[in-house]
Amino acid sequence: MGWSQQFTGVAGESDTSSGVLGSSQRQYGVLGQTGHLPFGPRLADPNNPGAGDKGSVPAGVCGTATDAFGVAGLSLNASGVLGQSGPAPAYDPNLNYTGGVVGTSRDAVGVVAVSQNSFGVVATSQNSFGVITTSQNGAGAVAYSQNGAGVVAISGTWGPGVPNTIDPLAGVMGTSAKHIGVLGTSSNEAGVAGYSANGYGIYGQGGAGAAYFRGNVIVNGDFTVLPGNAKNVAMHFPDGSYRLMHCMESPEHWFEDFGTAKLKRGRAVVKLDADFAKTIRTGDYRVFLTPEGDCGGLYIKSKRGNGFEVRELQGGTSSVAFSYRIVGKRKDIKGHKRFAKINVPASFPSAVTRAPGKVRSTPAGLRVFVAGLERQARGRRPKVAKKGRRSRGLPK
Repeated sequence: MGWSQQFTGVAGESDTSSGVLGSSQRQYGVLGQTGHLPFGPRLADPNNPGAGDKGSVPAGVCGTATDAFGVAGLSLNASGVLGQSGPAPAYDPNLNYTGGVVGTSRDAVGVVAVSQNSFGVVATSQNSFGVITTSQNGAGAVAYSQNGAGVVAISGTWGPGVPNTIDPLAGVMGTSAKHIGVLGTSSNEAGVAGYSANGYGIYGQGGAGAAYFRGNVIVNGDFTVLPGNAKNVAMHFPDGSYRLMHCMESPEHWFEDFGTAKLKRGRAVVKLDADFAKTIRTGDYRVFLTPEGDCGGLYIKSKRGNGFEVRELQGGTSSVAFSYRIVGKRKDIKGHKRFAKINVPASFPSAVTRAPGKVRSTPAGLRVFVAGLERQARGRRPKVAKKGRRSRGLPK
């Protein structure tokens, strides 16, 4: 091992084999150091971070620095850094990416990034994906955080702040000032699915409305509208405007049907629509009659499961038309109770106070962090060698 304050400590070059080869049974195979000497910060045991100043973890390559990159890898036509754990995985030629950093493993994690107070991974791209993950049998990506969002995804610029009616901590947070916050698509399943063991599967709140559906909506469960709100339909008027029509409500569950019939010598038998009769309790339904001509009045003589008989009062023999309205209790709902009580939450669960921390995944924090990376990268770009010669060492 060699060291230097101004130039490369150890340089290796080969056309057909390893440029530098290091091996050790108990310590580092290769140790690289820049900055203050003799040593920068030690590589701590991930299971015992406090031991970083007492010992180190054996590693094939260890790069340590006080004010610069710990390890830098550069390649013009291949991956800058390749890390492999265990046997190499079987690569799909279509997924054999070349990248700044490539981590591979057949039976273990390809890349592990851990940070106690800052971002575990920061990936930026100007014209392509910041991060892309693929998996054949497991999750493409798993993100975990104890005191912040597991994943924060930003499109364009940071969007509006979270209202105080919504918990700001989430597994995934998508935000944008001008675009969609979260977008989900699928060819054969739900585009977006939400599930909660003890809360709401999906909660929506917005300035223009909580939700907008373009297409049919299926509800497999009770549909409840809280007090002070209504169930409406927007009718298109000839003047081009939309006008609201409102639903009638009832303390019981009814289906209704309408029709017309005509007396013949003061009598008429009306049959229920066969499909309508399948939806109601035919042993208990109501019929309301309205004569459409001069007569002595109408009444229901009898009701049966398939229809009812209408007669004119006082034994009249008129042959006038009449209209009727039938309402029947829904057959599919059982155990109904009039004016049943329901527990309605005052609002969505209130925001949870974020645990204190040194670095938080805020818009300002992310901008400062990424800007710092960009400044470091600009300051460490390789200087152009004189007379067209290329520099063979890493930038100072």
